Amino acid sequence: MTNILTQGLEQRQQKINVAKEFLSRTQSLFDEFGSAKLRTSHARFPELLDALNADAIRLVVLGEFSRGKSSLVNALLGIELLPTALEATTAINTFVRMLPADRTERFIRIHFQDGRPVQEVPWNDDLALERWGTELDESHADVRQTLDYIEAFMDHPLLEKGLVLVDTPGLETVIKHHEAITRKAIAEAHIALWVQNTTQLGGAATEWDFLTETLRSNFRKFVTVIGWWDKVLAPDDARERRVPVEQRIQEKLDVVRHNFRRHLKDDDEYKLLTDRNHLIPVSAHWAMDSDPQKQAQSGIEQLSRRIAEMFSSGEALEQIYSKPMQQLSHIQLQLAETLQDELQQLESDKTLEERARELVQFDLETTLLEQEADAVARDSREEHQRAAHTLVDKIQRELITPLVELKADIENQVNAGYVERQIKKRVKSVTLPDDLHEQFLSISVQVGDVWNQQKQELAKALDGLSVDYSTQMEKHAGRIRGEMSKMDVQMPSLDTQFTLDFSAIEEHHQQAMALEQEIAARHEQIDSIESDLSKHMANGAQLEMARQSLSRAERMHDNLGGQPGPKMSSRREVVKKGGMYSDDTYGDVAFSDNSNVQAWKEERDKLQASLADKELRLEQIIGEEERKTGMRMTLEKAQKKYEREVSTFEKKKAQIEQQSHAAEGELVKETTQRLIKNTAGQLEQRIRHLQNHVKDAVHKVFADQLQALQDCVKEQYLEPLNAKLEKRREIHSLLEQGKLDVAQRRARLEHASKEVDDLLTLTHNALKA
Repeated sequence: MTNILTQGLEQRQQKINVAKEFLSRTQSLFDEFGSAKLRTSHARFPELLDALNADAIRLVVLGEFSRGKSSLVNALLGIELLPTALEATTAINTFVRMLPADRTERFIRIHFQDGRPVQEVPWNDDLALERWGTELDESHADVRQTLDYIEAFMDHPLLEKGLVLVDTPGLETVIKHHEAITRKAIAEAHIALWVQNTTQLGGAATEWDFLTETLRSNFRKFVTVIGWWDKVLAPDDARERRVPVEQRIQEKLDVVRHNFRRHLKDDDEYKLLTDRNHLIPVSAHWAMDSDPQKQAQSGIEQLSRRIAEMFSSGEALEQIYSKPMQQLSHIQLQLAETLQDELQQLESDKTLEERARELVQFDLETTLLEQEADAVARDSREEHQRAAHTLVDKIQRELITPLVELKADIENQVNAGYVERQIKKRVKSVTLPDDLHEQFLSISVQVGDVWNQQKQELAKALDGLSVDYSTQMEKHAGRIRGEMSKMDVQMPSLDTQFTLDFSAIEEHHQQAMALEQEIAARHEQIDSIESDLSKHMANGAQLEMARQSLSRAERMHDNLGGQPGPKMSSRREVVKKGGMYSDDTYGDVAFSDNSNVQAWKEERDKLQASLADKELRLEQIIGEEERKTGMRMTLEKAQKKYEREVSTFEKKKAQIEQQSHAAEGELVKETTQRLIKNTAGQLEQRIRHLQNHVKDAVHKVFADQLQALQDCVKEQYLEPLNAKLEKRREIHSLLEQGKLDVAQRRARLEHASKEVDDLLTLTHNALKA
């Protein structure tokens, strides 16, 4: 399997090396015949070389815990690298990279969240990675909470050729910070393997929530791997073995495809992600077996070949190869036009005076075009701003207003009275009223649907503005093109086809929401600590008295004590379903537990029943006194003692009831505050983000398009024309001074022009291939 992946990486590197050769040849020609006026093109050569040199290919492996992610990585590498015990779950994002050039021994780098210096750890035994990177080893459990990510450096043929493997924590178990690292790793990856297994076909709900909300724009880089496939080919259950193997395989794959169909609305996405290249069953266990037949049936070869294909296609080559080659082709085309224009000038039989007049006219027309471009940009800026304001107003009406109304309904209905009624019903968990809860869920779905509609309208508005901008520029350029034709100047055409990515809006919103929740939680913790410190300082003087009272109370075994207040506690529950902008939100929802009160009441009832039987109690008191003193008290004395006990008990009872009432009031108050915070408070947070971040993001998208349009005009109109003007001035000056050997220059230009044409053809063919 390593050989297959190695061949794929070598083929990919060959493509990159060819692209570097084309870049080097083009730059040499540009340096000799190009113009400094082509600032945009000239500045791209270092950027293109940097892109081609960024030849690392990142393969990320993700899925829930204990799905076999680490086993799969080991099977692909052909070595036992990562801990794979069933109970071992990767706790930290682990990046497996090639050894630096100056190192010979493998090692581990530990990166911390709090900015502490990176710590290097020797990788001199198989347990080193287990101690730091998994939940198997408990000795580093506390430290792991502070880790950012781990880098593991080792010597391996695949890693030496640029492969970087990323083993991620289980999606269900990652804490917020590590989830952010996982999302970033996926966004930057070229290939993503989503690992399921035969015990959890189709993926868990948490996985689908993560994938559909975060990774829709990255789905094309995904391959779904169904692990533990040996359980299908050779099942342990006798009944399953009686089912024909082809039928077992089809049934298992159909389960996975059904889940994709249920969660993906786009037919093209569904067909792509469930075809034989993107849905691959694998047995990592059989892949590592010494039996050649099991290896052949493991599916690891098909997966390896698919990964090898992706090394040289799709996102694995897009940023590193395809985009630089497309930009290089554009530079070559500009250079070809520059060479042809200079050749045309050398072949012209115009006099120096005619050339001088044309230069003045050329300069005038170019200046006029720059002025027209500025005017179009000003007009278009107003149109872009107006369109952005219109869209933001619509978002306000259709997204924000429903949330504001729901928030008002919650604040009106969820009050102390409502919570008190729920507590008196002895409900275990106080939540929103049923109608508000349904409304909450409905509006969450509505907000997501409306936002999808707004994105479509946003795209249409941007497209319309882009077409209008191009039309306006073409109108001005058309007139100037006519003037330029009189001077043998070829006016370039304008291409404003570019795409804008809206996912940044949603990603920013999601990250900002998560950060604000973290900040709010920290503030709440700070307030709690400050409150505790204040109470401790205020009661410090009474601490010793309290200890003495406790000692006396322990000796009063027959003293029942005051009724405790209902137990107040909280638990993590879903307090709102995640919408377009956030995951499901979990909050601390208060609930009451009256078991201790009930126990006290049962004891009190026993005492009351005992006291109610006056004659019996009198006899008991007399009997007790007689046993203590050897004397039988009078009936009157017994009655007085009984009355004192009744009075004491009634005072205690009144005190207990007062304490109980106060405790219940505090419970009502705190529960009300928590409930409103976890519902109306969360809505307020979403409303604020919609009002601020989405508004800013929409305006930025329109501003970005306008800037992109202006850059197109600058790069495709103004810079080439100014470059031609400069070159003609240079030729005219040399002709005036008699310093230009026309024949020699023409020969060199013709040779360079042929070389650029050849490079253009080679570049186009490479892109098609």
